[in-house]
Amino acid sequence: MGLVTASGVNFDLPHHNMVIGYYIYDNMDKDIADIRDLLIDKETRQPRYAIIEIGGLLSIKGKVVLIPWSALVKGAMSRMDINIPEEQIMAAPTPLDPLAPTRAEEEFIHSYFNTEPYWESEEEEETARRKEVSDSADAPQATTPADDAPITDLTLDSSKND
Repeated sequence: MGLVTASGVNFDLPHHNMVIGYYIYDNMDKDIADIRDLLIDKETRQPRYAIIEIGGLLSIKGKVVLIPWSALVKGAMSRMDINIPEEQIMAAPTPLDPLAPTRAEEEFIHSYFNTEPYWESEEEEETARRKEVSDSADAPQATTPADDAPITDLTLDSSKND
């Protein structure tokens, strides 16, 4: 499984791409930054992180921050809300390569934003699916009375063909 940017892939992600350009607002309703891009899972096509840039000025590049997708909530028109203060976002950790974070960096980011890592919820969903399949295989199958009774003494009535 790998992460790629939404703007750099050639498949259609209309409902996810529509948030690029949205502003992120903190818990005090202050706009922090706009969403520059999304990091999405290459296989599932699910967004994993919103990419923002903070602290830049004119041509000086700012700090690139990955915000876990699960930390964001769709707000009013053209905005996403996050339930933490601006100062915490400004102090957020930045991976060495924001477009290819390591698992350790991702764990730290999720810990910092107090969100469950996406791979853990996927593992839980997969475990639940496996348990459901296993439970249905172990469950007794419904039978009808005909299923229990053997069929005997059947003959072909050839008189109907005459």
